[in-house]
Order: sequence, then C-alpha cells, then structure tokens
Amino acid sequence: MTEAQNNAKNDEYIDSLKDEISYLKEIMASKLFEEDNLINFTCREIETDYSLKFGVYKYKIKEYKIKIKKTKRTIELIKKMVNQQSSNQFNKEISDLEENQLKINKTKINKPKINMSEIESHIENEFKEEVLELETETAKVNILIEEHKNNLSKKQDFKELHSIYKDCIRKIHPDLLLEPTDYEENLFYSSKEAYEDRDLEELKSTQNLISRHKIENEPKTVEDFEKLRNKLEINIELEDKEISNIVNSKPYTQQKFLLDTKK
Repeated sequence: MTEAQNNAKNDEYIDSLKDEISYLKEIMASKLFEEDNLINFTCREIETDYSLKFGVYKYKIKEYKIKIKKTKRTIELIKKMVNQQSSNQFNKEISDLEENQLKINKTKINKPKINMSEIESHIENEFKEEVLELETETAKVNILIEEHKNNLSKKQDFKELHSIYKDCIRKIHPDLLLEPTDYEENLFYSSKEAYEDRDLEELKSTQNLISRHKIENEPKTVEDFEKLRNKLEINIELEDKEISNIVNSKPYTQQKFLLDTKK
C-alpha cells in the first residue's frame, strides 16, 4: 500500500471518527441540558407546587399538635399547683385543729389560688423552640406563595433561555471538549450560572463571548479523535446515571402525589 493510499485510509478513518464524535456530542449535549433543566426548572417547580399544596397542611397540623400539647401541659401544671396548695393547707388545718381543739366541720378550707400568668409564662418558655420552628416553616411557605404569585403575574417565557443555554452547552461544555482550558470552563460556568438564575440578558452576553471564542485544543490526530470519542462515551454513561438519580429521588418523586391530587 502506497503512502498516498495510507493517507487516504487514515483520512477516511478520521472522517468516520468525526461523524461518530458529532453524533455522540449531540447525545451528550441533550443529556447535559436535560440534567440542568430537571434540577433548575422541573424539580424547583415540583418542590414549589408540593410545598404550596401540602406545606400549608403540614404546618397547620403541627400548629394543632403544639396547641394540644400546650393545653395538656397547662392542665398538668394547674393540677400540680392545686395539689401543692391543698397539701400545705391540709397540714396547716390539722395543726390548727390540734392546737385550738376545734371541730373539723367548722374549719375553713381556703380555695386554691391559681397563678395563670405564671403557668402561661412557663408554657411559653417550655415550647419556645417548637413554636420558633413552626414560625420558620410558616415563613418559608409564605415566601413560596409570594414567589408563586409573582411568577404567575410575570408569565415569563423561558423558551429563549433554554434555546440559548443549549447552544452554550453544544459549543463549550467541558465534557464535550478534548482538553478544555480554564477560560473555556469559566465561560461555560458563567452561562450555567445565568441559566440557573434565569437571567436572560446575562446568558445572551455570555453566549456572545462563547460564539466569538475559538476552541483552543481541537483534535488533530487519530489519537486525539479516539480520545475524545472515548471520553464522550464514558461521559454519556455517567450522565445517564446522574439523570436516573434525579428522577428517582426527591423532589422529582413527589410529582406523583401532585398528579394524584389532580385526578
């Protein structure tokens, strides 16, 4: 085989690797976007909906339980106070009877005095931590309700945000590059942060920088192309596991409870 034939065969193999890499990049880019979309949109919305539907009931139930516990404890303290006063009064009356030789039926028995302000103060202090925890939970739910109202009023369309972020992933995600530089990694994570913050203008600005940037370490040799192909195959498997972990854990799994309430 001549050198020209070897070169032609080598070029043909590189072309086949390029096609394979292009195909794998599309799969990987799609999975990377799916993961970020699940985390930053789907799961956040499920978490908000779940808190709005069930969080209110949760803290209401907790509120009632604390009230019941407070009432029971108040009764216990009243009984304890009455018993202590009765015991002291009984001992005093017996002493008076022996000393004055009076008849029992003529003895005055004082009615126990209940200091409710003292009991209430004790109860408030005893349940202070539980009440504070309840107030914190209530505040969180109220914040979610306000955020939900604001989002409904804005009716923001995220189609453009999603589209631009997909483009950023395809062009410069470190998992799609042979050997990404620090600058390229920083560029991508800037786009990721803007996407997470739902900041369309910042994302557009970063996309502009990405579009003007030329990837520094493009594959050139057969070894480079094979290395990138192998990297993509491994990353696709890892990404599948990441996505599986998300859809099989909270808050994503709480979606079934939300669907049940709509039936």
